[in-house]
Amino acid sequence: MPDCLQTAKIIRAEDDFSPRACYAEAMQKVFVGFGFGAIQGGLFLYEAFRSANFGRLVVAEVQPEIVRALRRAQGRYMVNVATATAIEQNAVAGVEVFNPAEASDRAALIEAIAQADEIATALPSVDFYSRGAPQQSVAALIAAGLRQSAGRRTVIYAAENHNQAAERLAASILAQG
Repeated sequence: MPDCLQTAKIIRAEDDFSPRACYAEAMQKVFVGFGFGAIQGGLFLYEAFRSANFGRLVVAEVQPEIVRALRRAQGRYMVNVATATAIEQNAVAGVEVFNPAEASDRAALIEAIAQADEIATALPSVDFYSRGAPQQSVAALIAAGLRQSAGRRTVIYAAENHNQAAERLAASILAQG
């Protein structure tokens, strides 16, 4: 549910509040993830989908077989969630997947990054921030998208298993100029 509808407050008659406008605003939000492993697919994308705060979910993945599988499933996948009494299967739908090694996908990914409200990296290592061809590294892609964002405020999460992941990602992005 969009944040504007979750906020507990009294709405007075003179307040300018519209649930329809609130939902319309939420549907314009964009989430972009890097890496489609367990953390991205089972946590970040799953929660972004479940929150209903985003109208567009995008993931960058370099493994061609994963890209093909997600596209064949029309952007839909299942997440198993363990509860105290059972394992629930939950669907995530509407995910767009782009392979930055492909020129057309890379252009679409940069466009999505430029529109992103939130970005999350969930990669095997902080070393992946700068890996790949110069225009294909995670840092280069994020930097290119942010340059096109016209000053849009974007929150970036770094979920790699490194206590300085956020600092390293920021440095890698800033090094792109």
